[in-house]
Amino acid sequence: MQTFRVWLENIPTLCNTYRDIVNEMTDRVNTAPVRIEYKDQEQEGLHLFLFQSWCEQEYDAQTIDWARAFVALTITEWVMQVKEPEIIEEMAADLLQVEQLEEEWEEMLPTILLRCQENDQVNEGWFTATTRKAKVYQKAFQYLETERSIHLTGFIRFRLQEHWNELFELVEAGIDDYLEEKQYEEFVELLRYFIAAQDSKQEVVHIVPSVDKPFHLYDKKGDRLWLEQLDAVLNLEEQQCRDEDYLVSALVTLAPQSIVLHQAGDKPGLAKTIQSIFDSRLITCHSCQLCRGKRVLDAHNPTKL
Repeated sequence: MQTFRVWLENIPTLCNTYRDIVNEMTDRVNTAPVRIEYKDQEQEGLHLFLFQSWCEQEYDAQTIDWARAFVALTITEWVMQVKEPEIIEEMAADLLQVEQLEEEWEEMLPTILLRCQENDQVNEGWFTATTRKAKVYQKAFQYLETERSIHLTGFIRFRLQEHWNELFELVEAGIDDYLEEKQYEEFVELLRYFIAAQDSKQEVVHIVPSVDKPFHLYDKKGDRLWLEQLDAVLNLEEQQCRDEDYLVSALVTLAPQSIVLHQAGDKPGLAKTIQSIFDSRLITCHSCQLCRGKRVLDAHNPTKL
C-alpha cells in the first residue's frame, strides 16, 4: 500500500475545487491494476487529502509510480486552474498600479489572460500553458519521490519560484500587447479620418510584390508609380522588416479610390493591415495572369502591369 498526503489551507473554495479535480481525474484516468482511493478531512487547522493505493498484483517498474503520478497530476491541475489565474491577476494589478493604468484593468485583463493561456509557441522556447503545466507536473512528481506529504502553499511558494518568474514575464508581455494594440487602433482611426478628409490622387493603385523590393505600385493604366522618398527608404537593407509601414504611408499619400493587392494569398497579414485602414477600398486579387504566375514583371525596368 502507498500513502500520499496533500495539505491545503482550510478554505472551502480551495478545498472544493481540489476535490472536484480529484474526482474528475478519478473518472478520467484509468489506473488499473492500481486502485487509488482518497478521503479528506480537517486536521491541525488545515485540510488533509489522504490518498491510498493498492495494486491488484505485485507492483512492477511501471505501476510502482502510478499513484505518485496520479497525485502529481491533481496538484498540477489545481495549480493551473486555481493558483495561476489568481497570481496572474495579482501580478497584473501590481504592474498596472506602477504604470498608473488601474482604470484600464477590466479591459486589459482578457488580453493578459489570453497571452498567458496560449499554447502556440510563437517564439522558440516561449513559456506556453502546455510547457508550464509540464514543468509543474515534473516538480510535483519529483517532490513526491522522496516526500509522501506535501503542503501546497509551501510547494507553490518555494518550489515553483522559477515558474512564477517566467509567468511574470508573460504578464508583462500581455500588458505590452494590449498597449500596442490600443496604440495601433488609435493610429488606424487617425489614418481613416485623414484619408476621408483628403482628395484622392489616384483612381486605382495596384500593389505588386517584387523581387528587388518588397513591392511596386502601379496606376490604373499599368504605369509604375515612382515615389522617390519611399524607394529610397526601401533600398536600405536595415529597413526591410518595416516595408508594410512604408507601403501604408505611400497609400495614405496617394489616397486611391481603390487598392488592388496582387498575390494577396501570400500576404494575409498585409491584406488585413490595409483593410483595417482602407476598408472596402481594398480588392484582393488571386486570379490574374500575374497572380497565377503566367506573367513576370521586370524587377529592374519600369515594366507595365
